[in-house]
Amino acid sequence: MKTLISWVATVHDFSRNPSTNQISGINESGPTFNFHKDFFEHDRHIILSSAKGDNPDLYIEMLRTVLVKKHTDRTIDIRYLDITDVIDIPQIKTKVEGLLLRECKDDEINIFFSPGTSAMQISWYLIHSSGLLNTKLFQVRPPKYSKSGRAELLQMQILKSSIPSGSVIKEESVVNHKEEYLITDILKPIYDRAEMIAKADQVTTLIYGESGTGKEHLANFIHQKSVRNDKLFIAINCSAFTDELLESRLFGHTKGSFTGANADHKGLFEEAQGGTIFLDEIGDISPYMQQLLLRVIQEKEILKIGDTKEIKINVRIIAATNKDLPILCGQGTFRWDLFYRLAVTELTLPPLRDRGMIEKKVLVDFFIESKRKLFKRSKKLRLGKDVAQFILNYPFPGNVREMENLIENLYVFNNDIVLQETLPTRLLNPTDEFKLDLKTAEKLHIIKVLKIAKNKQQASKLLGCVINTLEKKIKDYEIKTDTFWI
Repeated sequence: MKTLISWVATVHDFSRNPSTNQISGINESGPTFNFHKDFFEHDRHIILSSAKGDNPDLYIEMLRTVLVKKHTDRTIDIRYLDITDVIDIPQIKTKVEGLLLRECKDDEINIFFSPGTSAMQISWYLIHSSGLLNTKLFQVRPPKYSKSGRAELLQMQILKSSIPSGSVIKEESVVNHKEEYLITDILKPIYDRAEMIAKADQVTTLIYGESGTGKEHLANFIHQKSVRNDKLFIAINCSAFTDELLESRLFGHTKGSFTGANADHKGLFEEAQGGTIFLDEIGDISPYMQQLLLRVIQEKEILKIGDTKEIKINVRIIAATNKDLPILCGQGTFRWDLFYRLAVTELTLPPLRDRGMIEKKVLVDFFIESKRKLFKRSKKLRLGKDVAQFILNYPFPGNVREMENLIENLYVFNNDIVLQETLPTRLLNPTDEFKLDLKTAEKLHIIKVLKIAKNKQQASKLLGCVINTLEKKIKDYEIKTDTFWI
């Protein structure tokens, strides 16, 4: 099957009211309509949207309806991918690649490259360059830039490789951490232990920590302090891939080993020969991948998909997780033997909310200065007293990474002093989960107990109060109990 796939062109596929900029209809001179008019020779067209599938976009559905009316013989489908951040390359790439593997694995896939954000276009490039799917990239030259005066369809000639040059992303990256990084007083003992681990070359390391606490930086620090620092440090987010894709990413495959394997593919273990590989979110891998990885650690050799000859490897393995692996082992979802192999040495990074107000202020000041250099500002941003308090009171569930992104956000929207109205809504109006007052804490605890209990009587006993008091609290806090019990 020959499949065309593209993002909806949010700006150009729709006509807008000049005075309000609100969408008023379909632009039949937009890129999607023009592609169908001039170049469509496919069995189907999949149009991607970043919206949630449980809340379809009426305008995108209208676009599909009008296209089908114009071209009654064509199959046009909408796929909603629930992209929470349209400039988050790892998220976009993971969701699009998963869709292609599920629905288009055996297809000839033509990617209409032009529509979408820059991050979406980079994701197309990364997916194409991996060589795992039968893809071609196309863009359209508009008539006004064409010598013929007509639109031209151009195929983008890009070499496929296992690690696209110049592209550094979270799921799969060759990292040289040159950016500034602050090792605070609380982190210093952890990094001291990491330096000791670095000198013991043959041991594996397991790093515990929530997302955004700096697990990859700590792993890279071990690599840089080790004898392997002149070789590659390669990071991969194991939770971002299906078994088939993760196995191919890690171990490689041979040409023809599965549909779409058009060339031999070198895996990341082979790419990292002599260096270090960082397996992030190791707690999310399947029993099948656990068994394969255990054998790699034990035998120090890999087997490419479709090959019969094993390849010896010399790679240091550092793994990380935000889960409690011993609990998973006890539940039977993670192998004890693999856990013992990975956790020869262990390090734990604390979440930002547990690192104290002083350390949060130190980090805010650090990021304000480091991002000043990034944005080439002559002066640092200044925080008003109220603004600083909003920031320091916020618990940062995304940890240090979320704080860093927040400071970048403030530089985008402020020139000198940060105004309160430019703060993200989640800081100004936090949900109950992120509030720190006693009433909210009591409300959340009551909800927790109500979910555990079988009825109000049992809940009141667990809370140590009479049922009348509990019912008053439920009314005062406007807690809806109809979802707790059937």
